[in-house]
Amino acid sequence: MAYNFQGTLTATQFARFKIYVRNQVQLIDARIAHLKAERDRIGDLAFAYDSGGLPTAYANDPPMTYCGKLFGAYEALGGDVEFDLQVRSTSQPVFLLKGDETRSPQLMSNGEVLCVGGLSDAESALYMQKIRGWVESDLQRRRESLERKIRRAIDYAEQLDTEINELELLKASADTDGSLEFYIKEMDALANDPRYTAVTNDTNNPDPHGKFARAPVAGYMPGPKGTAATSYERTLDGLVKPQT
Repeated sequence: MAYNFQGTLTATQFARFKIYVRNQVQLIDARIAHLKAERDRIGDLAFAYDSGGLPTAYANDPPMTYCGKLFGAYEALGGDVEFDLQVRSTSQPVFLLKGDETRSPQLMSNGEVLCVGGLSDAESALYMQKIRGWVESDLQRRRESLERKIRRAIDYAEQLDTEINELELLKASADTDGSLEFYIKEMDALANDPRYTAVTNDTNNPDPHGKFARAPVAGYMPGPKGTAATSYERTLDGLVKPQT
C-alpha cells in the first residue's frame, strides 16, 4: 500500500510523501467545485424547533433537488411533515437535560419525558398491533422508506459540507492551524528534533524504504566514547547499525 506508515517513519519517507501531497494541492479547487455541484444537487430540508422540542417551521429546497423531490413525494403520499418527519441536523442533537440537587433528570432536549420500565401497556399494544398490522407494509413502503431516504440525503449533504470546509482549510497558509502546510511544518519540526525518535533521522544511514524505522530505541548513546552498537538502534543521532 502506498505510503503505508503512520507516526513511526524515517525522514526520507516523509520527504517523499511531502512531494506527493503538495502535488495534490493543485487538484483541491477541482474537487471543491465537484463537491459543490453535488451539494447543489442534493439540496436541503431543515426544521426549526422551540425550547420544548416542538417543530415551529421547516424549509425545503425547490423540487428540482433530490431533497425537494423526496419531500414532495412524502407529502404526495399523505405524510404529515410537522408530526411524522421531524428530522434534525447534527447541530440540533437530542440530549438529556440535566437536573439539579433536588431533582433527577426527567426530560430530553426534544421535550420527551424519560421512559421508565413497567408500562403495563400489553392490552392497548395488542389492539394497536391489530389495528396497524394490515397497513404495516403500506406504511413501510409509503412513509418509512421515504423517511430513511430523506434522512440519508440530509446526512450526505452535511458530509459534503464538512468535506468542502476541510478542503478550503487545507489550502490556507502555514500559519493557519488545519492547513496542509501547517501540518507539514509541525511534522518537519518533529523530524528535526533529535529527541523525537519516532521519526528517524536517516541522513547518515539512508533508509528510504523504512526498513529500519521500527528498530528499538537505544537505551544509551553508542559511539566512539561508549560501547559499540551490537544491534540496529534508533539514537539521538539517528539509526545506528551494529558494528562488524
